[in-house]
Amino acid sequence: MAQSSTDALLYSPNQPFGTARNQALGGAGVGLGGDYSSAHTNPAGIGMFKTGEFLFSAGVNINNNTSSYLGNNSLDNKGNKTNFQLPNIGVIFATNKGTGSSSWNNITFSLGVNRLANYNNKIVVAGRNLASSYTDTWVDQMWSADSAGIENNYPLGGSLGYRTFLIDRYQNTDGSFEPMSNASPDRRTGGLTDGIQQRGILETRGGLDEFAFAVGGNYGNRLYIGGSVNVPNVNYREDFTVMEDDASNNGNNDFGYFDYRQFLRRTGLGIGAKVGVLYKISDRFRIGGAFHTPTFYSLHDSYTADLTANTESYGGTRYAHSDDVTEGYPVENDYNYVTPMRVMGGVSYFFGDITHVSNTQGFITADYEYVNQSSGKFKMSNDRNFEGDLNTNIGAIYKSVSNVKVGAELKFATLYAVRAGFAAYGNPYSTDSYNAGVNASRKVYSGGFGFRNKGLYADLTYSYTQGNDRYRLYTSTTEGLTPDAATLDYTRSNIILTMGFKF
Repeated sequence: MAQSSTDALLYSPNQPFGTARNQALGGAGVGLGGDYSSAHTNPAGIGMFKTGEFLFSAGVNINNNTSSYLGNNSLDNKGNKTNFQLPNIGVIFATNKGTGSSSWNNITFSLGVNRLANYNNKIVVAGRNLASSYTDTWVDQMWSADSAGIENNYPLGGSLGYRTFLIDRYQNTDGSFEPMSNASPDRRTGGLTDGIQQRGILETRGGLDEFAFAVGGNYGNRLYIGGSVNVPNVNYREDFTVMEDDASNNGNNDFGYFDYRQFLRRTGLGIGAKVGVLYKISDRFRIGGAFHTPTFYSLHDSYTADLTANTESYGGTRYAHSDDVTEGYPVENDYNYVTPMRVMGGVSYFFGDITHVSNTQGFITADYEYVNQSSGKFKMSNDRNFEGDLNTNIGAIYKSVSNVKVGAELKFATLYAVRAGFAAYGNPYSTDSYNAGVNASRKVYSGGFGFRNKGLYADLTYSYTQGNDRYRLYTSTTEGLTPDAATLDYTRSNIILTMGFKF
């Protein structure tokens, strides 16, 4: 139960990353080069460096989500999260070999780490459910379990419900038993005629940080080729809370409320490679392309959970923790995931007087990126059947996307530069009903300012992301019990400062 198809997007960046300069340009740079971010997009761009450089970045990230769930789009439906971040740190070493038009003029190396995805986020949904309860998902899992199995085999859900009297065994007229949830409006005798007031909170933290060693070569100051070995590090924390209350306030129907919390810590490492080429058609035109191999991740999940339930006269108020079921150990799982490959291309045009760096000049750059989100695959050697079902689901709910990024920079008065950018990330979801008909594309608007003087530089950028998404609180295998997905309006403000010096 540890993995779901929604996890696939955790390892697929869908917002600009890199230095402040790169983010100010909307993340575009495949056909530009000359920035440390090239090591993580098009390594050929590293070959443009002819001097060494050290840089680091810091910033603030502000996320906001507004939800609509079961007809409620105004009460208790806002999630906000702010965090400080260190997006990247890197060093570049250049070895100058010559200046000829028919020779390798320099070979450049870079080493550093870059944050590809920021996981800090908070989603809150709330509404009245007249058809089902979150506990129905636990009942679904336990139809064939006896009392001992219900009590001990489901430490992250059903067993906690059983130990708190939220779930019990129900005797059919033929003498057989089956699990029954006190919180379920349609599975307990009498039902909860006014439904259940549900509230769900998903709070996530951490990030996807990629370590990269890149090499770029410059042939004749026209052709640049490069490659990198990339080792992404996953550090993901998830706190998931579901609270349900009897909407009727009836103190005699054997259900008052429950508060369920589940805690996940996910860690892992990956390995992948990126290769690219960049070519100066003329002093004003550049084109570039890059290919990112699929990244192979080895992941480890560690879960704990607890539950407080009040079943009124049936069992009173009781508390259970997963440690009570597992003798103090978390529920752990090891597995692998392979990301889709990525291909991208870019073009840049330089304008103004480019004969000397002190003259007013600038450029416009644009990138196109293609990724087939439905081709991601989980690998689970201990459960091939679940692996197959999960990958089939990924293939069904995701599709190929095209991402477009555009940016521009204007340099003036020798020391200063202003920048602006835009990025459009395509909707990764197919259009079936599971995705609630939501177009989850995202648009990013950015702008920034740069200062350079005698080998020292500082870049400051602000970017604003807006988009929609869907969030499904739970699913049930029983027809009619899966609630409609919540729709989300998402915004993110990102402020980042990069400072560096050449040596």
